Amino acid sequence: MVMNEPTHRVRTVFRVGFVFYTIALLIATHWPGVAIHGPIDRTDLVIHAGVFFWWTVLLYGAGLVATGPRYGRACFTRRIIWAMVAGVAFAVFDEKTQPIFGRVEDWTDMAADSFGVLVAGGVIWGWVKVSRRGSNYNG
Repeated sequence: MVMNEPTHRVRTVFRVGFVFYTIALLIATHWPGVAIHGPIDRTDLVIHAGVFFWWTVLLYGAGLVATGPRYGRACFTRRIIWAMVAGVAFAVFDEKTQPIFGRVEDWTDMAADSFGVLVAGGVIWGWVKVSRRGSNYNG
């Protein structure tokens, strides 16, 4: 059994983790009056990048984008790209909906979110390439 199969236990763990992580992320970013103070100026940008890095990793691991017979198992690059597109789209959604809850929409937060998504895509790509080195897998 390959992890890429939808019935694999690891895939299920990623999917459940992704759902709970997304709920927690939305609550944290939309809760009125939350302020982050840290040892450096704009610590929140570092947190934004890290949070969206892990959101993208969980989304990719959950196999919720670019999967199925249309895409095939071998095209992990397409899955990474679609996970990144979904990550940036979710970052935009997250920032654009914050004013509804009395929060401030900030383009620098959106940029940090997108940076985290981009780094996650690169790390996933590198991890998959290294893990498949020496195998007969042509992905």
